[in-house]
Amino acid sequence: MLPSKSTKIFSEMNDFFTSSEKAIKKCLSVMNALKLTSEKIPNRNNWPVCYRRADLLNTLLLFPFFSIEKVPGYLENALFEYMKAAKDTIYRFKNESGVAWRELVYKVNGKILKRINKSGSIDSTSYRCLILDDTDIRKTGKFIEHISRIWSHSLNCGMIGFKGLFLGYWDSKTFIGLDFSLHKEKGKNKKYPCGFKQSVLKKQYKKKRNKESHGYAREKELHQDKISNAIRMIERARQNNIPFEYVLMDSWFFCQSIMNTVIEMGAHIIGMAKMGKSNYLYKGKNRSAKQIVDGLRKTKKIKWVKSINLYVIDTVVKFKGVPVKLYFCRNTRRGKWHLIISTNTSLTIKQAYEIYAIRWSIEVFFKEMKQHFQLGKSQSRDFDAQIADTSISMMQYNIFNLAKRFSSYETLGELFKDAQGSVMELTICKRLWLCFIEFVAIISDICDVDPDDLMEKIFAEKSTDNKFAKMIKFEHHFAA
Repeated sequence: MLPSKSTKIFSEMNDFFTSSEKAIKKCLSVMNALKLTSEKIPNRNNWPVCYRRADLLNTLLLFPFFSIEKVPGYLENALFEYMKAAKDTIYRFKNESGVAWRELVYKVNGKILKRINKSGSIDSTSYRCLILDDTDIRKTGKFIEHISRIWSHSLNCGMIGFKGLFLGYWDSKTFIGLDFSLHKEKGKNKKYPCGFKQSVLKKQYKKKRNKESHGYAREKELHQDKISNAIRMIERARQNNIPFEYVLMDSWFFCQSIMNTVIEMGAHIIGMAKMGKSNYLYKGKNRSAKQIVDGLRKTKKIKWVKSINLYVIDTVVKFKGVPVKLYFCRNTRRGKWHLIISTNTSLTIKQAYEIYAIRWSIEVFFKEMKQHFQLGKSQSRDFDAQIADTSISMMQYNIFNLAKRFSSYETLGELFKDAQGSVMELTICKRLWLCFIEFVAIISDICDVDPDDLMEKIFAEKSTDNKFAKMIKFEHHFAA
């Protein structure tokens, strides 16, 4: 069995950084504590193995610390000196159909939640929630495997890319990305399936996968509807012992099938609902949301709830045979009504609104994933690599968020900036050390002194200067 190289990497990096560089020290200590090097990732394709796959995974997880956006940038970075895995080795790892990325993400998350539980930092008075939402994953290449044109509801325009369906978890203080699936859109024009001409579709990358492989299962999800995949995600969260009381979603995902699934698990749904044609059983008759609110305005006084700055009127009805509570809200007396719906009919509007507001954390997750962790930036044509890169981005985000939880940083962006600044110093020290070696060689040649003797004399009188001490540590590493 190959020895773990990641353990050596973490110990050497921890020696390099000082206690004053708390951002990177905290992130590295979190990664070391999670013991990701112990994960066994099988080599199903029987390719020649030079590096443990757990070491390759840890190297990829370290990319944000070193400001590495793409694999070619890794070859010119200080991180390469620690691992020295060729780019083809990393590409081959990410392109493997046999890697169970979904299981890997859940294993990492299980360790994160275990560490949180041990710390005793969970707020027992707050609510634990699953949050469901989708986002646009924009691409520029037309020849990426399974790529299609998608419609962005937020930008109200079409684009090339995937629709990413994500499930996250709020544990009372921290958001953790749990699961995701990528989807393509067929489009309405049969002459241009997936929004492309046939000539473009023929040029798209294609790959045959073993039907028993994990990559084949992820490929099948592309063609499945998001509601069915969302239900499977919620069920997987329960199977992986994720504790939750509520599932939060916007109006697009609220439907009978998800509602029944969540209720069977003993949890509740809180979501937005459309003021559309959906019928609710109200006073023995089927009524739309608009008909119900119009009737309530005549018989019930609209309340101003100062704590949330909303005009509110609520009532209990039945939706598909299930009792639900409707909360009609608006900002002004004559404003547009918005509808929040909950299967927990005992909640006040203040409680329901505060719980639903937690849903905003997944929007922050999307923003920070795209800004700091390269979500959607993968340029690989192989769909397996798209899954791998998205999974790695989610694990990176979760690790950073755990580090932020146990540090004094208010935002993840602040922690990210400080961590990268510390590692930038490591890269500069490497270059300084190479210049220093060259300078010693020139001086020894001029003075007709053996370079090794001169270096030994310098080491014998080590400066207490922190930067010089770091360069000496680098010398020992590169000499090994």
